[in-house]
Amino acid sequence: MKRVQRLPLRAGLLGGGQLARMLALKGHEMGLEIHVLSPDPRDPAAQVVRHHHRGDPASEADLKAFFARVDIVTFESEFMDAALLGTVATATRVPVHPRPEIMGRLQDRLRQKEFLESRRLPTAAWREVSSAEDAEAAFHAFDGELVFKKRRFGYDGYGTYVVRDRAALRRAIDAVESDRHGFIAEAFVPFRREIALMIARRGSGETATFPFVETFQERSRCLWVKGPIAPRARGAARLPAKLAAGLDELDYRGVMGVELFETAKGLLVNELAPRVHNSAHYSLDALTLDQFSAHWRAVLDLAFGEARPLAGGFAMYNLLGSHARAPSWSLPANARLHWYGKNENRPGRKMGHINGLGTSPGNALKRLTKARAAFDV
Repeated sequence: MKRVQRLPLRAGLLGGGQLARMLALKGHEMGLEIHVLSPDPRDPAAQVVRHHHRGDPASEADLKAFFARVDIVTFESEFMDAALLGTVATATRVPVHPRPEIMGRLQDRLRQKEFLESRRLPTAAWREVSSAEDAEAAFHAFDGELVFKKRRFGYDGYGTYVVRDRAALRRAIDAVESDRHGFIAEAFVPFRREIALMIARRGSGETATFPFVETFQERSRCLWVKGPIAPRARGAARLPAKLAAGLDELDYRGVMGVELFETAKGLLVNELAPRVHNSAHYSLDALTLDQFSAHWRAVLDLAFGEARPLAGGFAMYNLLGSHARAPSWSLPANARLHWYGKNENRPGRKMGHINGLGTSPGNALKRLTKARAAFDV
């Protein structure tokens, strides 16, 4: 007989940002005893838990002390020392999901590309770049239109260089020569729109797939999301099953964000994120299953249930800082606010987001665009 996972459990979260905050809040709803390891008790996640442990997730001593107080561990960001995390998990016999070796594989864009190709998941043509000579070769191979990306620690446009001329190539080469982890270069993709998909897998192999959504980036940061959409690109209908097969190969446990380009030739996988993701924040108010609850269910090997839309359309709008003053707002009627509790406002910083429903994706986004005017951030 299969052993049933009993709650409550002491669930550990590595990191104290907004993703950990939303994971903690949903964990509370499930009856979990949430513990957070982060450097500052003012961190967004630290504000909403009783059990905050002040420490550095990159410190072996802090990790061991934290693991001794919990039964299972997950994380809000894949940009950690995967080898160290694996060592501590083994020494303490406390499981981490997704597993550290998967984190280590997918946090490296080169290894991620190799994984996509091994599973025959469509992605842009690419090359490894570790020197000025490699960068020059890539510039010629991709006819002078390409994108350089840091192999590790790149997000929200950081470590990404779009190159269409020699001056931009020189800037990319300077970055390549100063970064010990190396880069990849991709052919520039003339996409119609950016699309995202969230998929969850639990230990038993059951998966839950969220709807396709359209995302819009402003200065490399997600500004809004709307859905559900039906991509017109070839291969879209088969993509969730192909992704699920890839997660089976990894024996993955957790949610995974999938960023896509819709092109004239079909969908291309841009990047994978082995964690909860900004593109699925809408799910907190728009679906019968949100991504944060799905992640805990995957980690604990609990049944998902259906991720069904609650309305004909939904949208999410990020509240990005535009100044350094204290934020203020008059809460609009047609929007659900998720505030992150950050102690400092600054231009470009994700301070919160609003969700809304509508009769269609466009209608929901129109409502939120209007509601955004009520926020001075």
